Amino acid sequence: MKYAVIDLSSTGVSSVVAEGDKESGIFSAVYKDRTNIAVADYFDGRSISRRGIEKIIDALISARSTCKAMGVEECYCISTAALRNIDNIEEVAENIRMRTGIVINYLDGVTEAYCDFLSNRKYSAYDRVVLADIGGGSVELCDFSKESKDEMVCLDFGPIKLRNKYGVDIYPTEEQAKRIKKYVRKKSDEVKLPGKGEFTVAVLVGSINDAIYAAYREFCEKERLGSEFCYPKFKQFCKWLMTSSDRTRLIMKVAPEKIHVLPVAAVVLKELLRRFKPNDVIISDCGVKEGYLSLVASGGEKGIPIDLSETVPAFAPTAQPSRGGKKKSGKS
Repeated sequence: MKYAVIDLSSTGVSSVVAEGDKESGIFSAVYKDRTNIAVADYFDGRSISRRGIEKIIDALISARSTCKAMGVEECYCISTAALRNIDNIEEVAENIRMRTGIVINYLDGVTEAYCDFLSNRKYSAYDRVVLADIGGGSVELCDFSKESKDEMVCLDFGPIKLRNKYGVDIYPTEEQAKRIKKYVRKKSDEVKLPGKGEFTVAVLVGSINDAIYAAYREFCEKERLGSEFCYPKFKQFCKWLMTSSDRTRLIMKVAPEKIHVLPVAAVVLKELLRRFKPNDVIISDCGVKEGYLSLVASGGEKGIPIDLSETVPAFAPTAQPSRGGKKKSGKS
């Protein structure tokens, strides 16, 4: 059978199609896709705008259509920090349901971290592993010596929140970067994250970490520093990212869709790596979607599937996000 998970995140809509069966819980990805949407650009600090809702709906309809065309028999849509923290969540969810037939399964931060853990358990073969997933609105961390869902860690901030909190445009100033580092340290101490010597391997998960790594590799090639990932070189990269006149050109070359989150996310990742000081860093190609599929298969989550046989309406009203008054409606 073919299964699929569509993920609405803070930075876009991504999907994975996998073949396998629920009884064994073994799945193999056969297709992956992503539509990048800077959700933060349509967020005023409280609500997602009408245009933002339209962009999300268009991407979800495309992902749904692809899953149906590929013969997917069971499909789920999930959302993490992207929708956890907005005021007009009910409006957005209702518009999505009306226009796409999709009911979103919301994951809290701990469940999101647990999904990351499940999809990357193969790295348990390494000694003392920590996983880090920097999302737009939160940071998930997993100590592989702790397998209970309750032991997963979710820090309730991400680069989008930090940009808003400290008034960052795209690149943080030296003072803003110092304040972000101090905040990350404070939050890390509050949840008692281990320090240097506790981990030998760090596994980096998610599209933002992928973008950071792509920019880092491009920087290393440009500077002829070699391709391996190590903290001293990453520290050098972050300094370059805060000051170089070529930084925008490099990001636009390898990860243009992440330019609004990558610089701040790099500061967060640098602070986490400074704390852990792992000997090796691994970039994973699996994350929340693959883990959610395993969780549903095991009965750990009772997700509401998408009825792919249902016809998506060609036109449907989209409610104007309210600002204290009545909702308005219009056509897409």
